[in-house]
Amino acid sequence: MIKNGWKLIGAVLIAGSLFAGCAEKELLGMSGDDMIEKIITAESEPASYYAEGVLKMWTDEKITNTIKVKEWVDGKTGQQRVETDDNGNVSSAVHNGSEVLIYEKEAKTAFSMDSSAFQQEPNQTQKQMLVDQLERMRDTHNVKMLGQEKLQGQEVVHIELTPKDENSLSISSEYWINPKKWMIVKATSTYGDTRSEVLYDRIDYNPEFTDETFKLDIPADVEVKKMNDVMNNKEVSLEEAEKAVGGAFLQYVGQDMELSRIELTSSMGEHGRDEVTLYYVKDNKPEISMTVFTAPEENVDEDLLPEEKKVSIRDTEGSYMSIIRNLSWSEKGMRYSIMGENDSWTVEKLQAWAEALQIPKAK
Repeated sequence: MIKNGWKLIGAVLIAGSLFAGCAEKELLGMSGDDMIEKIITAESEPASYYAEGVLKMWTDEKITNTIKVKEWVDGKTGQQRVETDDNGNVSSAVHNGSEVLIYEKEAKTAFSMDSSAFQQEPNQTQKQMLVDQLERMRDTHNVKMLGQEKLQGQEVVHIELTPKDENSLSISSEYWINPKKWMIVKATSTYGDTRSEVLYDRIDYNPEFTDETFKLDIPADVEVKKMNDVMNNKEVSLEEAEKAVGGAFLQYVGQDMELSRIELTSSMGEHGRDEVTLYYVKDNKPEISMTVFTAPEENVDEDLLPEEKKVSIRDTEGSYMSIIRNLSWSEKGMRYSIMGENDSWTVEKLQAWAEALQIPKAK
């Protein structure tokens, strides 16, 4: 739940004003680029709804998870609640506008965090979530309107996103959207040998909420832990960063960017570790983030994700994941991962940037 909870909050919702005034013929004939521009530039208001559905996941055509989902979204206040039932393991999450509270019933664990800790606010509108995805995928995917269908008793329009590179293992997605309420009734994604589907069989567009709707009933014997007790993030100096990972590490010494901050993340548990992330900016705009930690003993490059491919980095073998513009490799006991923060960062450009990295000379 902690990992995927807020990705489950709501199907992707597009407000009714999105294509306001569009004739049906115009909507069906709209090109992918025109559709994206329309979505990005349209004004929209957050909507309220209650929904029930099922999330299914497959690997190699074998179903691995069937998760029941319930969602409550108050568009006026920004409050949200989601409950998931994964084969009897029930988890709940509530965002009350300022705090996120997560409760896992069977595990008897609960966590709270200030919502400002999210890089993407959990009360971000569903339209904004879709816009973010379309902006990330518009250069690498084709967007196509497949027509009108009837699904779950609703008239829907069917939209498809497919990789422009047929040899790519990038995510392919499809959406079935109610054009009257502009809420997604069904969504699927395919990623290599994995596939997922969310289907809503009940959607109430005029829900009634009470004061108890966005509260969690957590038993008195369950301690509500601060998320920082489990995952601790803080800004540190370069000296503190080197101490945390066990020594000096590669850095960018070029003059065209500046290091804006260094963040230390300390995780607990069996696989806990300290890792530092350096954020580089140009003209106060994010360009590159680089994460460094002590390389694990096992070869982390052997098992690649479907989207990853092996590439050469600094005279060694590493991997590249195009969907997030990320290069990873190990060098002299350290594990490095650099991520381009905008679409201008191609794999070649990231490789060249990595080549320029140096361990600064001691002062």
